[in-house]
Amino acid sequence: MIKLSVSESSSIPLHLQLKQSIMLNILSGKLEAGGKMPSIRSLAKILKVNPNTVAKVYYNLEEDGVLDGKVGSGFTIRDNKRKLDSFKTLLIEEEIKSLLEMSVRLGIGKNELMELIGRIIENG
Repeated sequence: MIKLSVSESSSIPLHLQLKQSIMLNILSGKLEAGGKMPSIRSLAKILKVNPNTVAKVYYNLEEDGVLDGKVGSGFTIRDNKRKLDSFKTLLIEEEIKSLLEMSVRLGIGKNELMELIGRIIENG
């Protein structure tokens, strides 16, 4: 069973949280190419979200070339390494932007932030 999570207390909209959670599971290999996704209704029930939210995410991932949808069969994960590699970059960029926004809110300057990042990289 895959581990997908969303939080209503997050400032990030539920559909974006779910999309990111699905992508992280695919990129980490927990969801493999050709694998079947849970049905829209069952995933909505598990996550306690509106089925339209799950449908929106699934159709969006289908448009992005990550999922294949077939009427009556549900959604499967598409084997598209090039697309997945671009998503890896996009996810990292989003996390870096979030880090930068937080550092600005906390008053941490560029030099201090770069020093902190350097220390973390050195220490593993």
